Amino acid sequence: MYSLHDEVNRIAGDRTSGASAIFEAVLSVLESALDQGMAMPPLARGLVRAQPTMGPVWRAAIEALAATDEPGRFARFAQRARRAPAALTRVAVEMLGGDQPSSHIHLVTLSYSGAVVRAVAALRGRTSVHVSCAEGRPALEGRRLAADLAAAGIAVTCYSDAAIAGALGEASAVILGADAIAPDRFFNKAGTRMLAAAAAARGVPVYVLTTREKFVAGIVAGQLSIREESPDEIWPQPPAGVEVRNRYFETTSLDLVSGVITDAGAVGPADVPDVCAATLDDAARRALALLTDEARAEGGRAEG
Repeated sequence: MYSLHDEVNRIAGDRTSGASAIFEAVLSVLESALDQGMAMPPLARGLVRAQPTMGPVWRAAIEALAATDEPGRFARFAQRARRAPAALTRVAVEMLGGDQPSSHIHLVTLSYSGAVVRAVAALRGRTSVHVSCAEGRPALEGRRLAADLAAAGIAVTCYSDAAIAGALGEASAVILGADAIAPDRFFNKAGTRMLAAAAAARGVPVYVLTTREKFVAGIVAGQLSIREESPDEIWPQPPAGVEVRNRYFETTSLDLVSGVITDAGAVGPADVPDVCAATLDDAARRALALLTDEARAEGGRAEG
């Protein structure tokens, strides 16, 4: 019989879905567990180990644990989270579309982000849009983004990861998804830092599209870890003496970001710490302490 344990394993093995799709799977697992009256700490710890870089997974796990003493808390959290993507799309269209419906917009991105796909598809109804994206090695999820946008009738140019900065010359903006927003940095696909730095050097604005569930307080950000994936995806049989590192994710300083576009409006980099701090009330802090008792022992911390 298919169990919630099987679903946690599936979530752990998902290397190509966008953060929003994985988050929805996590919400469903936690809802089922709460409905069944399951013990929450082991399941919550299993989920954060399954996707240790994803801020919304930690937020959901914390809310599920806090719901033990506050019935209805997790249901309210999940309801807000499911409404957030549509609200984010509306805000992003208003910010990126500007006041000139006839203008042409050239956006640059990388990897796969459901928020980016939805925002670009909605922008197409207002203005002419061209997207340049990086293919996203080694899992090539950037190709999936390109295919989805092309299917929606949007002009797309796909670049190798190393060449994506070449698309910045005519770019209106760089738009990126995120797996987590910490007080001073955000987590996203490897290659984000180089693209953001190249955009900043050229004066091209960089916007992160995210729902509020991805903001995490500093104490939670310290628990996020970037795991090593199989080196075989990069180089199956390297010669003796060659070490191969395969990290899907990295952190990028918010100093390189022009703004964070959320479902509640735009947040400037200087205001992100306050938004992150507001995600932890007393009940959430108690839940986090319970969650990290074991998770801390699993080792690994996010890079700085």
